[in-house]
This record gives sequence, structure tokens and C-alpha cells, in this order.
Amino acid sequence: MSQQTNTSPLPAERSQAAVALDNLIRRHLRVTDPRDPEAISNALRARYADEQAALDQEAAGLPFFKVARIETQTAVDTSTSAELRQARGDVEQDLTALTTNALLKDIHPELRGWSHTLREVINEGTNAARFALDPWQRDRAMGARRLLGEYARVARYVGALTPNLSVHYRQLAKSLDEVAGVILVQMGEALSRIGYAGRFLIQAPASELQARRDAIIHALRNFVGTTQSSYGPNDWPRGLLAYQQFLSRLDAAGQTDLRSLFQEIDVARSLDQLIHHATAGSSDDLRALGATAHLTLGRFRRLIRVSRNLVAPASPPLSAYLTAVQLFLDAFNFNASGYRLLFVARPPIVFYGLYGTGGPDNGTFRLLEIIALRGRLAEMADCYLGCDCAQDRTLCQVMLDKIVYDLDRAIDLYAMGADADGKSEPEQRAAAYAVVIEEYLKGPSGSRSAVASCIPSDSNLEKVLKASRDQLWFNGQPTSGLSNYDLRAIHQELCLQRDNEMHWESLLRTMAPSCSLTDPVLEGVRDLVERAIESVRGLDISLPDECPEPCIPVPPHHESSLNALANDVPDTGDCD
Repeated sequence: MSQQTNTSPLPAERSQAAVALDNLIRRHLRVTDPRDPEAISNALRARYADEQAALDQEAAGLPFFKVARIETQTAVDTSTSAELRQARGDVEQDLTALTTNALLKDIHPELRGWSHTLREVINEGTNAARFALDPWQRDRAMGARRLLGEYARVARYVGALTPNLSVHYRQLAKSLDEVAGVILVQMGEALSRIGYAGRFLIQAPASELQARRDAIIHALRNFVGTTQSSYGPNDWPRGLLAYQQFLSRLDAAGQTDLRSLFQEIDVARSLDQLIHHATAGSSDDLRALGATAHLTLGRFRRLIRVSRNLVAPASPPLSAYLTAVQLFLDAFNFNASGYRLLFVARPPIVFYGLYGTGGPDNGTFRLLEIIALRGRLAEMADCYLGCDCAQDRTLCQVMLDKIVYDLDRAIDLYAMGADADGKSEPEQRAAAYAVVIEEYLKGPSGSRSAVASCIPSDSNLEKVLKASRDQLWFNGQPTSGLSNYDLRAIHQELCLQRDNEMHWESLLRTMAPSCSLTDPVLEGVRDLVERAIESVRGLDISLPDECPEPCIPVPPHHESSLNALANDVPDTGDCD
């Protein structure tokens, strides 16, 4: 009688010790399948790099000690890598020009701090952008891009307040914009290299999926009692009682197939299969995951739905298990956030067929238009001041630079939006920058004459500003207020702008300490943001009169609750 071999990639039954060993291998060696000897071998060689080099040399017939080897394979150069190399070189030259300028010897430590920080941010952003499929790396790249934009904004600000060195600062800002733009393109190319077609993007880092999976297993063990400590004489078996009630009521309701979700072996097998596809990172695995994840996890979603009011009294161990399951499910909720990066990186002509789409949707189309308008506005702003360093012209220059920065932030918001019509919360927040442009075009107290001194009527600059405003107003220019927009989100975004501008004041006074134009310019920018906030607040009386100060509330506890009852005051954790 021949013995049948089990060809399944996962064994039918596994002991608790074997599961713990697999988790240890995954956690420390970062191996997806702990039963893959080749993967474990590669992970061990990567973990012990010194021994790996020695073993490779011994296998090649070389002496068993470190010998410098000449690499004959050269990296493939792409257009983006060449652009990144040029942009980084431009930043280095501009930083050198500033740090070695004798006129800036008094702020040399500050400029040296800029140089060190900018190099680290550029390295972090460009490295993270290459792995944009991972949401954690995508967030890091977007964070680096925003920080580069803020440095560029401050550099232009300081340059406008330091007329004799304005060109040097603006050149640095322009180079930082180049790097920030390349980071956005790198992220899109990272998605295009795997053949991503907007079908599915995991919403949690691959490393975090393993942690969420382990949380489910630990919560399940606590719920069914396999890790429960001995009960005392007065302890209530809340987990075991809920487990007994749950099983009996599932049986009575004809939902017996859900009982397998309380077996650690079955749960671990289902979750491990999903994690295997999620961590592979190839196009085929990602598409296989998108096609199977919702079906595989359907039972878990059904378990959460039928668990409502199924046991009494409420059981903390059951709630912990279901919460851990829901956290894992959230990573597989379909969200196309980031798919617009493909259109930023790839020419539109290749989308039909190759990427499963025939062209940009409404939100993506506006993103591309805003990117083009931003480039035109930045070019005009760089040529605006020239040699005219009067106070009014300097204020106009700073205002234009602020709008360029605002358009960069709007681009970031649109790039992360996922709504086909482009009307979700990121696009709503981007509309806040249209309010700033509108207030700038109107001038203080609606005086067009104040703006005419900066922007001649019917000039190309005015046309670009109006076109940028209209693109950000996705519902069209409002005639009876912003009733079609989320005013609370717009108000919050404007308050964030105001907070940002206020925190830059001390830095500007340090970098341009002897400039007599600092106070009027700072007041002018603050006035612009305040007018934008007031215009939004006038459309909704429920909005707060002032931008709320940041506050971290303290959760209620015995002392604060007792004080609230004794003194008849709400327990808000010191936050209004």
C-alpha cells in the first residue's frame, strides 16, 4: 500500500510550538513562508552579511578572507534616474553657493543645518519612492516631498527679504522643487513597473500585516481559553462563557461554518495565504490577492456582522478578537488611493491596454491641469521681482511664492485622492487653496486697485492664477457661496496654513535679521490667510470664530469623573 504524500503548501494540522516557531522566523528573518528553505537561507545570509561574503568567495574558489571584487554589471540608467541625478547635483551646487557666500557668514550654522537636513530628506524620499507599492513607503515619500516643499517656500521667503541674495535662494528653491517633482514621478514608475492597473492596493505595510495576523491569533487564544490564567474563586469566566454562547447560537442559526474561525489552525492558514501574496510584491501576486482577498475574508466579515448582540453579558475577550479581525480586514479594503501617480509618471498614450484604462478620470484630469499651471506660475514668479525690491513688490513676490507652495500641497492632496469624480475629502481640502487665490485676486477689502499694482489686468499671470483657482473649484466658481463643498474640511485646512505661517516667523527673522521689509511682508501674508478664513466662516455660522488651538484630551478617569459630578462640569479632558 503506497503512502500518499501531502502536497499542500501548508500542513493540515500544526502544534502550537510549530506555529510559535514560524512566527519567530517571520518576525526576525522577515520570511513570508517559514517552510521555504531557499527563502530562509537567503534571509540568514542577508542577516549575517560578513559570513555571506566569505562563503561566496569560498564557493568561487577564492581565499577565505575579504577580497575586493570588481563588479562588471552596471545599473540600467533610466530617464528618471538621470533627472534625479541632475536635480541632486543642482541642490548640492546651490547649497555650496549659499554656505560659502561671505555675505551670509552670520547665519552659516543655520545654512549648514539646512544642508545636512536636506540631504537626509532627499535620500529618504528618493529611497522610499522606489517602493511606493508599500503604503508605508508611499507615505514616507509624500512626507519627504512636503518637507522639501516647505524648505523651498522658506528659501523663497528669505530670498525675497534679502534682495541682494534673492537669486541664490530662489535657485535653491527651484532645485528642491525639481527633486520633489522627481519623487512624485518615481512613485508612479514604481507602480507602473509591476503592471499596476488600479485594481487593488494593500492599505497596510507588509510588515504590519504580520503583526495584525499575530494579534488575531493571540486574541483568539485568550478568547477560547488556551492562554487563560487560572481563575480565582471570584473571577468571572467572561471569555469562556461568551465562547460557549457564541457556538451554541451559531449552531441554532445555521451558521456552523463560522465555527471554524475559532480554530487557530484554520484561521492561521487563511491569513498566511493572504500574507504570502501581499508580501511577494510582484504584479501576479498583487492581482491574485485582489481577486481572492475579498472572498477569503468574506467569512470573517460575516462573523463580525452576526456577532452583534449575540452574547450577554458583553465579553471583552470576544470584543478583542473581533477588533483584531476588523483591523486585519481594514488592510484589504479596496482603495485606489495613489493610482493617479501613474498618470503623473507615464505618458497618457500608453494607458489604453497596458494599464487597463483608457484615460484619466475627472479628478486625475484636474491633477494634470494643476501640475501644468503650477509650472507656469512658478516660472512667472521666478521672473517677477527682477531688480525691483520695493516694499510693495516684495510683498507681491512673497504672495506669489505662497500660491506656488499652495499648488504643490493641492497636487499632493489630489495625488492621494481616489474618487473618480475628484470630490472626496482630499479634493475638498485642496479647494481651500482656491479660496486663498480668490482673496488674493480680490485684494484687501475687495480693492482690485491693490492687486493691480502687483498683477496687471488681463495679464498672463492673472490668467494663470484664475485658471488655477477654477481647477481647484471642482464644482465651478461659486456664485452663492461654497455650499457644494465641505466647509469644515476647508476651514481646517486654512487653519493649518495659518499655523504654518506663524511658526515660520522666528526662522525668517533669523535668516533675514536686518531686512526692514520683514514686518510688513509677514503682516501681509497673515492678512491674506485671515481673509480666506473669514470668507469661509461667513458661509457657515457653525464654524468656530477662531482656529482651535491644538489640544490632546485626557481620557476620563475616576478623579476627573468624580470632579465633574461634584462640580457639575463636563469632563472634556481640558479640551473645549
